[in-house]
Amino acid sequence: MIMVLTAAALAASPVPPRPVNGGPAITRLEATHAPSGEGPASGEETLQLARLPDLRLTVGIAVGTEGPFRFLVDTAADRSAVSRQLAERLKLPAGRDALLHSVTGVSKVSTAAVRGLQVASRTLPEVNAPLLDADHVGADGILGTDVLRSAMVRFDFREQLLTITPSGRDLSRSTDPNTIVVEARRRSGRLIVTEAELDGQRLTVVLDTGSEVSIGNEALRRALSRRGLLTGEKPVVLGSVTGSTLPASYMKAKHLVVGGVTLNGLGIAFAEAHTFKVMGINNRPALLLGMNALQAFDSLTIDMATRKLRFVMPSGAGKADQFADASGTRRGG
Repeated sequence: MIMVLTAAALAASPVPPRPVNGGPAITRLEATHAPSGEGPASGEETLQLARLPDLRLTVGIAVGTEGPFRFLVDTAADRSAVSRQLAERLKLPAGRDALLHSVTGVSKVSTAAVRGLQVASRTLPEVNAPLLDADHVGADGILGTDVLRSAMVRFDFREQLLTITPSGRDLSRSTDPNTIVVEARRRSGRLIVTEAELDGQRLTVVLDTGSEVSIGNEALRRALSRRGLLTGEKPVVLGSVTGSTLPASYMKAKHLVVGGVTLNGLGIAFAEAHTFKVMGINNRPALLLGMNALQAFDSLTIDMATRKLRFVMPSGAGKADQFADASGTRRGG
């Protein structure tokens, strides 16, 4: 029997990415905040993140009494996964075959039953996880939204920390003037933002911490190209968890506005990515916002249950960060 899964689209670069200057600059527009202090929340746990050479982030996770192992934290993967190498090492029992939807298309994959998956002190129920090649993932596995949907997670990009808190804390209660809270919607197990504009074009945004680069669909490219708003086209290749690839065109846009925040000079890889079709947003302008953009923030908090996002901007307006060069094969999400 075959079941249908969707997961992030990750792949290994044949050449390590080279950081270059010219990442998106971040500026504040306008926002209001409810006054309140922010002490430690009950049940809060903090884990150390490790940054891969291509900007993506991993966290240490135990499986039963073994580990920790490095799992990629991916906000655009609705299912967690493990590498075939880890499954063989731990002798995980085989599960049913599955259809895996990635950035390049649909593939039939094997699965394994993962018991005792531990994120901090939380032991998760049994997960039927697709098996992927570690070289294509870049880690021992993927931590997807299926194991995080009842929690609030905070990515501290500056200190490289992942904080997990029970869902329900009011994200809008903050005295920090650099904080912006954005309402989101849930689609296909992911949070999407519909109140966004790219160079005046309304679009749908999906946060994708599992992708090295931001990916735009063809509907977005056509809308921007008609107005001459894209520059610096370069051919790139997006890679999949299955090892397959997808040609793309890397270009720069001027201003992405999400909530009360503007990202300036955002690099985007435009492609007919299957991910947009799976989410039902391939026929309207849409963007997977990858780590080349998200790293411009100090932190990002995601509450899957209440469908809210909180961005904390750098103190200095107009600060620019580094992102991966556009040449070669990119890890897509």
